[in-house]
Amino acid sequence: MHTLLPLLLALLAIRADSVGILVKGGTVYDGSGGAPRVTDVGILGDRIVFIGDAAKAQLKAGKVIDAKGLIVSPGFIDPHTHSMEGVDRFNEERRKNIPALMQGVTTVTDGPDGRGPYEVERIQGETEKKGLGTNTYALVGFGTVKSKVMGATGAPATPAQIDSMRKLIDKAMREGAFGVGAGLFYAPQSYASTEEAIAVISAAKPYGGIYDSHQRDESSYTIGLLNSVREAIRIGRESGLVTNIGHVKALGVDVWGYADSVLRLMREERATGHMVVADQYPWTASGTGLSAALLPRWVQSGGRDSMLARIANPALKEKMLVEMRDNLRRRGGDSTLRLINGGDNAKPYIGKTLKQVAAAKGTPAVETALELIRTGVDMGVASFNMTEADIETFMKDPFVMTSSDGSGGHPRLYGTYPRKLRRYVLDKPVITMQRMVQASSAQVAEVYGLKERGWLKTGYYADVIVFDPKTVREMATYEEPEKLSVGMRFVFVNGVAAVADGAPTGAMAGKGLRKR
Repeated sequence: MHTLLPLLLALLAIRADSVGILVKGGTVYDGSGGAPRVTDVGILGDRIVFIGDAAKAQLKAGKVIDAKGLIVSPGFIDPHTHSMEGVDRFNEERRKNIPALMQGVTTVTDGPDGRGPYEVERIQGETEKKGLGTNTYALVGFGTVKSKVMGATGAPATPAQIDSMRKLIDKAMREGAFGVGAGLFYAPQSYASTEEAIAVISAAKPYGGIYDSHQRDESSYTIGLLNSVREAIRIGRESGLVTNIGHVKALGVDVWGYADSVLRLMREERATGHMVVADQYPWTASGTGLSAALLPRWVQSGGRDSMLARIANPALKEKMLVEMRDNLRRRGGDSTLRLINGGDNAKPYIGKTLKQVAAAKGTPAVETALELIRTGVDMGVASFNMTEADIETFMKDPFVMTSSDGSGGHPRLYGTYPRKLRRYVLDKPVITMQRMVQASSAQVAEVYGLKERGWLKTGYYADVIVFDPKTVREMATYEEPEKLSVGMRFVFVNGVAAVADGAPTGAMAGKGLRKR
């Protein structure tokens, strides 16, 4: 009993008419998608405890924030980002996740594209103890468990290997993963058949949750965009999970204009009772690796040594060059690939297009790319392969959420949410502010099962943002991708100000969330 005494005394000391922080007179969008209202929001500890007229309620506050003319909303939740991928290896500065906070993002996923952890309890517990700037939640990665059990082989999984992978999925789900992420576009996941993926991922069925898919083909590489959507839907359905089409897009000249067809397939599946949703980032350039963009997957089977042996074989090299030329055509040609990041040996090429690098070397584009990959200069690329028309069509759909797919060297890591606010809500507009807030907060929380987050409701966690609609915008560009966004005046994570008066505070009040 004596251990509870300090807590009981603290609770008795809290007056019913008092809050720690009062956000006063802001235009409040609560996340529901409904019309805004000018009202006050009170925070006490890590919870929202009051929404209404503070003066009428004679509410007292330790700190008052004048939000007149500003927008108050739930903190944004990023369901597809690489900002905290591998968080257990990050230093303190990386764990602060300031680029996300300065966009109003208070919660991020750990592990899209099949790269999430299976040691969920250890990673979430350890990193929360060390300190997190944003909340994190994990998706166990199909790629992670496949690599653990099978390495880089392109061989089909044996029954014993499927059983081992299922056990890792089960472990992660028991420890609080919110679903399974997969990236069937990427080796070695791409070597798995649909049936193998279902056999492994269905281990999550007893726990429920999400099947989050970087599809096998967002273009015309293998099975084609529409067949790939059908496959992703089938995997989710037969695994007993909600299907989320990660960073939905129509990538490359062969599938431009297909957005309506993708959305139609999603609508038809929802009509059967299986929930299918998607997330999307508002940029015309995707981001990936040079080898992922151009190399055929058969070249990568078995890992780097096997790849180098194939490149050294003249007949196989010629075959891969033919296929690489077609892959480059799909993406719009050598001027549409901007080299954006990599190790020290990549520095001479950063910021240049593949066309510029090839011209400087005096070799054709795909030969130049293959030589870079062969010599270990396999860097990231920003691939300009989407149209505004498709982006806007996807964005208008009520089942498409916001995400960043944030990764190094691409401005989406630093600027996605303010860009969508500025470009597609305030300046154009393509969608309303209430839809933007809903698609970036409450809808994500509902789809992923993040309890007591994503809404401005009394009793919910105080992940609350206050931003200026006149000044909010992204500053990051493809030339300067690491410039922090502006316009977020206050960002509260679990009731603690991580951004105050437009600047990061360094606070680390994030939690490692587990599905229970």
